[in-house]
Amino acid sequence: MGRLVLCVLALLVGGGISDPVKKLQRTVDQTVLDRQYKLLTLFFHPHEPIHIKEQQEIAASWDLEKNIGLYENATAVHLTIQMLHNNYQVPRGVPFTVLESVHRFEISVYYSLLYSAKTYDTFYKTAVFLRQHVNENLFVNVLSVVILHRSDTQDIRIPPIYDVFPSYFHNGEIYDDSPKNNYSWSTNVRTLPINICLGEQCCIRHNETAWPYYCNTESMPVSYFTHDVTLNALYYNIKLAYPIWLRSDACAIKEKRGELFFFWNKQLLARYYMERLSVGLGEIPELGLNEVEEGYVSGLLYHNGIPYPVRPNHLVLNHQTWHAEAIEEIEVYENRIRDMIDQGFYITNTGEHVSINSPDSIDVLGRLIEANVDSPNVQYYKDFISIWKKVLGNSLVHESVAFNGIPLVVPSVLEQYQTALRDPAYYMIMKRVLKLFNLWHEHLPHYTTKELSVPSVKIEKVEVDKLLTYFEYTNFNVTNHLHLNEIECNNVINTKSVLVQRTRLNHKVFTVRVNVKSGVAKHVTVRFFLAPKYDSVGNEIPLNVNTQNFLLIDIFNYELKEGDNLITRVSSDNLLVTDEIDSASVLFNKVDSALQGHGQYMLNMKQNILKTPRHLLLPKGRVGGMPFVLMVYISEYHAPNDVHRGTVETSTIDNTIRLTSDTLGFPVDRPLFPWMLTGVENIFLQDVQIYHKPTTEVTGVPVYVE
Repeated sequence: MGRLVLCVLALLVGGGISDPVKKLQRTVDQTVLDRQYKLLTLFFHPHEPIHIKEQQEIAASWDLEKNIGLYENATAVHLTIQMLHNNYQVPRGVPFTVLESVHRFEISVYYSLLYSAKTYDTFYKTAVFLRQHVNENLFVNVLSVVILHRSDTQDIRIPPIYDVFPSYFHNGEIYDDSPKNNYSWSTNVRTLPINICLGEQCCIRHNETAWPYYCNTESMPVSYFTHDVTLNALYYNIKLAYPIWLRSDACAIKEKRGELFFFWNKQLLARYYMERLSVGLGEIPELGLNEVEEGYVSGLLYHNGIPYPVRPNHLVLNHQTWHAEAIEEIEVYENRIRDMIDQGFYITNTGEHVSINSPDSIDVLGRLIEANVDSPNVQYYKDFISIWKKVLGNSLVHESVAFNGIPLVVPSVLEQYQTALRDPAYYMIMKRVLKLFNLWHEHLPHYTTKELSVPSVKIEKVEVDKLLTYFEYTNFNVTNHLHLNEIECNNVINTKSVLVQRTRLNHKVFTVRVNVKSGVAKHVTVRFFLAPKYDSVGNEIPLNVNTQNFLLIDIFNYELKEGDNLITRVSSDNLLVTDEIDSASVLFNKVDSALQGHGQYMLNMKQNILKTPRHLLLPKGRVGGMPFVLMVYISEYHAPNDVHRGTVETSTIDNTIRLTSDTLGFPVDRPLFPWMLTGVENIFLQDVQIYHKPTTEVTGVPVYVE
């Protein structure tokens, strides 16, 4: 088999400016190496047929019916056989979305098939079989989910989705600049003056702000955040770990998914609000039932050339019949949630009334609002969020087309997890959703002084380095989008490589120093929260209102000694964020080198696909400085109640966010008033400024290397 090589052009500009921190790494055995290599090849040009001879033979010879005894779930085997035999499946080459119920059913069947394989060998052969016979977008999604959940693939890394399907992350202008067939290379990419080409490798300089169709978009100034490739990939990855269609009793990852749904979206909305304030935009617009003022033109194209639906400015929601009917549904389902909160109980699918008046009910409330498969009554408390996405994505205007009973859809950016965060409407939807959670929180009692305090612990002073942010250039490999030529098909190799250069926000490494006096030696948990000090019109935000804006930026356990303590926390040691995830090409080359006997392949435990990228730790701020409030909170350490089965991909997020048994976001998960903090000496509010500076001023590195 020819070596599969994804060529990489060296980064033109370095990533951060900090010294690298010591990596937490461990080695893997030969079995894991072999599995990692072979599974990576299944992500290679998924739009193409299989080109590896061994896999071609498996795909042609594997017989599900004859091997049914090799699966725990015989029903999944029978369903797969029937679906393939009757061609009842999403065709290859068309868009796929889990928000379409028929598509969702198909992926759930394939998950059950792959997950129930009794041995790794059966799982791998089944994956190869599906790679050849099912929709490529569906296949990559389901294979990724299964890899995260199977016990025998826990050391396997899945390649970043932006390397596998680049078209989800870069607008169609990029693919006008890059050849879809490598035969056209010399007359296309290499001749464009804005590009940098070295031999058979090329980097396309991409400037989204120059794309003319963005001119009427109010939120364009904050696109450095909403269009951040790794941020959008994070949302996709979270939905791989916790798919709305996957029951928690049918997978290995155990989590309070409803609480995670609330916490993650609260964090995201708080961060988005800070970015809006940083660039001078107003409050996040309210989402009503009549009109949405801001439109959205993504510029994205599906791989088959179909453009994403467009939302025009001033979209009237009740103007068309399909919109009016959808809005009526949304009203009904939202009101059911409000009634449930006001009444203090939800109704199960058997008619039982169950109280939601305890703080622990945040998890079931989140499951009910998200309407995931773990909801206690998904038939009554229905998925109004997905309806909002269809309405605001304007995908309802497309006529419904079916292929053998399978809906062929053109999902909007809101209806694909890997693109949803690009659209400002997503944050409008989530602002409306979080108001439902806020309504529930209003029914809970305030935290008492006893709950907030730690006896004998006093924070005396907090000092923070000057906080600096800047823009830097980074590159993404889009070669997987290209069609292979005959030589590449025969050798399973990329002879040429195309990268896209984009800007992203980053920050200079900083240190927080906390002086603490403790009357006794104590095991505590330290949290850092960040919130804006002023709103969009310059008014100081009251603490009880600002509670919803506090963003958790760090959490760690600490052993206080009796007497004076100096807690020194360097931002590069923050485990709430992830180091740069290895690209598909870097990952493959590491594995391939190890298999060839050139060094060891090490798993970097500080890379975690379920964490916020490290470069997005701080909001942008302003050139002259932007005021923020840093809240330092020290609490008693409470050992986690739940034991979550850890994995390479998921254990770090569990061990970081779930450091304690406290609710996620404690103590700002409920409103805090100034009077509540009287006498509470383990909370300290420190004013800080975040400065945004030109790249060369912070890093000393020129913007472009010619």
